[in-house]
Amino acid sequence: MFLCGEFGPHCGACASVGDFLCDFPVGDGKTCDMPLCESHATEVAPNVHYCPGHQVLWEQFRDVGGVQRELENVVPFARPKEDR
Repeated sequence: MFLCGEFGPHCGACASVGDFLCDFPVGDGKTCDMPLCESHATEVAPNVHYCPGHQVLWEQFRDVGGVQRELENVVPFARPKEDR
């Protein structure tokens, strides 16, 4: 059997049709954007997917306490009193 035509992006890990893009931040407001099939896209948050390589980096960051360190640096937003 032969298939011709545009089938969309293909998974960077296995060459299947890629339905997802890697959302791992790579700097300057950009993301990895590697096309991923359903079996190679790991959903780390609602509608946020990482490729296998970036999933490993995410797990290492999380496991050494990186998420907790970053959350401790969050400053709560407070409106000025005159805006309340």
